[in-house]
Amino acid sequence: MDNTKFTKQFVALTMATLRADGIIEQVELDTIKEQAADLELDMVEVEKFIAEENNLQQNVNIENYIKEIGATVENLGDKHCIMDGCILVALSDKILKESEIKVLKFVCEALGFSLERMVLDIAIIAQNDRSIKIEGSDSNFDEVIEDEDYKN
Repeated sequence: MDNTKFTKQFVALTMATLRADGIIEQVELDTIKEQAADLELDMVEVEKFIAEENNLQQNVNIENYIKEIGATVENLGDKHCIMDGCILVALSDKILKESEIKVLKFVCEALGFSLERMVLDIAIIAQNDRSIKIEGSDSNFDEVIEDEDYKN
């Protein structure tokens, strides 16, 4: 694997996800860096590509950009790694927004995955972290629901 090429692809698509809601949150940026470190990517390159993406993505059509970058990812393992990275970035602030889903859908399609697989991947992560909120839902899993039928 060409690590520089993969690093650029990984940073480009995770940064696109980070910028989906128009807010750059430190927790999302930290998630990208943590994942890059876990993948043993060159952190100097990661920082350089993050800076480049910050400047670049402000002036591009995000859907076309994601398609363009996604088309360059050839290895299936790389595709899975990038998709997982994007999902983790979207969920890192504990709120999944419609704008993030839209970008995740673009990434999913650009990498050649089914939307069903993406939804299942999101569900797997969310089911293990009940603090994640979904935009438009007021569900609170921290509250215990008591029902007379379940007593005794």
